[in-house]
Amino acid sequence: MLGLTLCLVRWSVLVAFLVVEATLTVKFDWKFLLVACAMIGLFSGCGEGVSSNGGGVREERVLRVSPGGRVNTLDPALSADLVSAKMVGELYDTPLEYDYLERPYKLKPSMLESMPEVGGGMTAFRLKLRGDLWFQPDKCFGVDDTGCFKRRRVTASDVAFSILRLADERVHSPGYWLIRGKIRGIGEFRKATASSPEWDFSVYDKGCEGIKFVNDRELEIRLAKPDPRFLYALAMPYMSVVPREAVEMYREDFGSHPVGSGPFRLVEWRRGYKLEFERNPDYREEYFREAENAEDRERRLPLLDRVVCPQVSESVTAWFMFLRGELDMNPVDKDNFEAVVDGEGKLVPALRARGVKLVKAPRMQIYYVGFCFVDPILAGNADLRKAISLAYNVDKRMEFFNHCATPANGPIPKGVAGYDPRFENPYAKHDVELAKEYLAKAGFPGGVDPKTGKRLKLTLDFGGTSATFHELAEMFVDDMADIGIKIVPVLNNWPNFLKKSARGRMQLYYVSWVADYPDAENFLQLFYGPNAGSCNRSFFRDSAFDRMFDEIKSMPDTPDRTVKYAGMARYLVERCPWIFSHYPVSYRVLRAWVENYHPHDFCFSEWKYLDVDVEKRCVERRDFKPLTLSEIGGE
Repeated sequence: MLGLTLCLVRWSVLVAFLVVEATLTVKFDWKFLLVACAMIGLFSGCGEGVSSNGGGVREERVLRVSPGGRVNTLDPALSADLVSAKMVGELYDTPLEYDYLERPYKLKPSMLESMPEVGGGMTAFRLKLRGDLWFQPDKCFGVDDTGCFKRRRVTASDVAFSILRLADERVHSPGYWLIRGKIRGIGEFRKATASSPEWDFSVYDKGCEGIKFVNDRELEIRLAKPDPRFLYALAMPYMSVVPREAVEMYREDFGSHPVGSGPFRLVEWRRGYKLEFERNPDYREEYFREAENAEDRERRLPLLDRVVCPQVSESVTAWFMFLRGELDMNPVDKDNFEAVVDGEGKLVPALRARGVKLVKAPRMQIYYVGFCFVDPILAGNADLRKAISLAYNVDKRMEFFNHCATPANGPIPKGVAGYDPRFENPYAKHDVELAKEYLAKAGFPGGVDPKTGKRLKLTLDFGGTSATFHELAEMFVDDMADIGIKIVPVLNNWPNFLKKSARGRMQLYYVSWVADYPDAENFLQLFYGPNAGSCNRSFFRDSAFDRMFDEIKSMPDTPDRTVKYAGMARYLVERCPWIFSHYPVSYRVLRAWVENYHPHDFCFSEWKYLDVDVEKRCVERRDFKPLTLSEIGGE
């Protein structure tokens, strides 16, 4: 026993030394770390996940996964970041959700008996709740005769309360945009909340014109204008249904005390350390008939008993935990890509031989460099914007991201109706000589401003200060130096970046957009004039484009609308409001015992479908063989 302890200590010291080295050196050998971590993994036991169940003992199905970043809140109305939204999606339920396997993405009923009854030319949506929806037991509902907390049935009034809460001026919900100017009377409700005391909820009793109760299980939402995409809003985490009693009781602490009807319940949240969830036994009846394990097809969701989420801030630490079996899933980023994926985009044989699985999928996201049209130099000079676009070396970015991305040909990413794989953006190719020609046409021959006799100088803002942003800034500086333009990078923290972008106080800026729903309108809205100062960070205004956008806003999903989407994308490319950089590609590794994982851009409650083969986990860990340097291409 003493020998084993000493061995563990020695290897722990080795890996600790390697982690320190990773922070001190510019180029770190990931392959060496894989070997060291794997050798510690040799000593990982299988005595976890054992619990008592009705007097017996059984192995719990426990998933261990990092949330992927900091969890800021568990309040649905405030879940603006993807990490928080993901946690909210596991704790709460929404009227609609996305089918887990269907591609292209398709909505289906979640809390509803069936899809909403749509009328009034896409202005009226009638919702009928299922009869088996319950909020988890909580003290906000009182106690029963045995002293246990009560649960409460979900009603239509809860749906109305949750929607109205997005419009409450006192809540400051980033999700208000989903209903702003859409639901009849929602603006008047918002004004009423602004003049109400902070914790006075009587304004909710008056409601608003556009939300009408039918009975405890039915309500109708009426819009001011036709909007076929309103259904997408009903599947977003912002629309999670919350009980009024919990908000009234916990007030500002509601974001730390979730009371939902979703597949899981929060057991523990130690900020900065971990979150732990348990299966919600009161979750509505649902099955996953396509589960890998035939027995799971007859088990009610969720399939897992618990989910443990260690909050890991460094990717090197996450990999250390994955290789030891302490994390069951882990993303592959650009820094560890070469150690995990070979030149053909496949998992390296050493990991594949140990049952590790690699899953690859494009993401509905675009990275871009925007031109701010508030700036007079850039706004009225399309030739200048085209020159900068042509000088931008996309291939160099692909290498930088280890090909975890594909070059963008316009504003609409792959997998969205309106994306045209045959279209070639004439300004997306790297052509320095052509860029110089456009620069001369723009009035800056050789990059020199003839009015001053000096090189044209432009600022480039970033919404982060990490090493990645520093490297991207250096690349852009080098690219523009090739055509004589001087770039001054400005690295901001995210809140400051948002303030500057809202006021148009930037010239060029680098950022990304993640789709809220699988519709090209969600990307094209980034160029709509009335959205300037919000999602239209470039303050791009074009009357012809705005007319096209107004036309498609009320159009249902038809081939004609798809054609119009593609035409709008080409129209934007010619006007060059952005440098369309790249669409990211997601790579994720899974342990052999993880079942039913399918990448999905909009499934915020995916844990309910996942399962863990406990027996396979035990066997894999018992028979674990450490990696050698030769197995992963080391010297």
